[in-house]
Amino acid sequence: MPTVLLCLTLTAAATGCTSGPQPGPEKGPIVLATGSDLSSTGVRQALIRAFEKRTGRSVRIVKLPDTADGQRSQLLAAGQSGNSDYDVLNLDVAWTAEFAEAGVIRPWGTSLDGDFLDSVVKTVSYDGQIWGVPFNSDAGLLYYRKDILHDYGYDEPPSNWGALKNMAGQVADAYNRKLAHDGKATTNRKMYGMVAQLRPYEGLTVNTLESAWAMGGDPDATSFTQGEQIGALQLGVAEIKDRLDSMIMPHETMSMDETESRRWFADGRALFMRNWPVEYASVAEKLTPGTQFDVAELPARPTDGKRMSVLGGQNLAISAGSKRPAGARALIEALTGPGSERCLLERGFAATRDSAYREAAKAPHCPLPPERAEHGSTGQRAPWPGQEPPYTRTLYAALRAAEPRPRSTHYQTFSKVVQIRVSEYLNSRGGTAIADALAREADEALTGRGEQQRTRRPADNG
Repeated sequence: MPTVLLCLTLTAAATGCTSGPQPGPEKGPIVLATGSDLSSTGVRQALIRAFEKRTGRSVRIVKLPDTADGQRSQLLAAGQSGNSDYDVLNLDVAWTAEFAEAGVIRPWGTSLDGDFLDSVVKTVSYDGQIWGVPFNSDAGLLYYRKDILHDYGYDEPPSNWGALKNMAGQVADAYNRKLAHDGKATTNRKMYGMVAQLRPYEGLTVNTLESAWAMGGDPDATSFTQGEQIGALQLGVAEIKDRLDSMIMPHETMSMDETESRRWFADGRALFMRNWPVEYASVAEKLTPGTQFDVAELPARPTDGKRMSVLGGQNLAISAGSKRPAGARALIEALTGPGSERCLLERGFAATRDSAYREAAKAPHCPLPPERAEHGSTGQRAPWPGQEPPYTRTLYAALRAAEPRPRSTHYQTFSKVVQIRVSEYLNSRGGTAIADALAREADEALTGRGEQQRTRRPADNG
């Protein structure tokens, strides 16, 4: 059982294990701790202000460090110290199990209403309970140069990963030969087949999981050292290395994140790109959507035709130490309601409710006045004010097929192991020793055995 206080109730009036008269009205503003800056402009800030106007309750936003590791560490430390004044926590979807087990968040209930996408509900589920509410989601997409593919006889993106590798190599090679023939070939003009996010950070973990799943891995498996999971993980990292060694992906990919890979693609230096939908508007500033580029779901795996992406996004949870739990619950319900989720979709986020993706006439009404859509962390605006983004149908399909990262209280340790070992393997010359050890170390990390062994080792050595 999670180590949470059993006295925490699941109702809006949760007040803790106090006896005698119940306390009076909640005092002070509702405190929202978030890693995203919601204090200036944008749809999430507008939804918060609409809540304040409608309810008369004020919301104070506490901005956490810019890095995910910094946010996680600060929230865990504050929650476990008992000195936190936070009421609502904006959490990465990969943190639910760890925060629930640490007693930093309180249970929301046993279920959510059926409008939430089944895939994203998994990200707030742990140990038979629901620990928060999905706020905004994310799913990886395949960006492709529609104009160049058409010039070389392809009017559709590749259907599976094998076809992608073949198409990427063939078209990029032909394109570069034409550049050389026309006297336009330079280092900066060369076209590569694909770019992705292989810098040793969370993006590398995401790409590794997606590659393992593409090789037959089971997203719901709890072990990488049993049955087909062993081969899937090893084949997945071997496939990434093969794309690098065959120069389908440039070696610079090993230092790329979302922004750098997007720059390469938008500059015409890559035929395909795996990235999140948030980069769509930035690409559209250089390339014409629907003509020069488009997006599709990630390619299917050849064995069963499944298309799977890793789920991204954020969830809202009530802090275990909240002094204003009723207000916290009301704020979360307002920010994740049907109308709010439609607003998020129209402003460039991936909504978490089925109803947000209905045709405009049948979708919930966004209560906010039309404005240009958000994208990225720069505060820029995307070119579809008051409308759903052009990739909405593709995103909806990708979200329904997406899967969460391993739901373990030790996920962060697991991710670090993947980043270190996969980076070593991608930078190595030949040999499979690192890939062979990855499955075992990944299992040790997910179960916490690796941490226990590292803790015992000094004493064991005398």
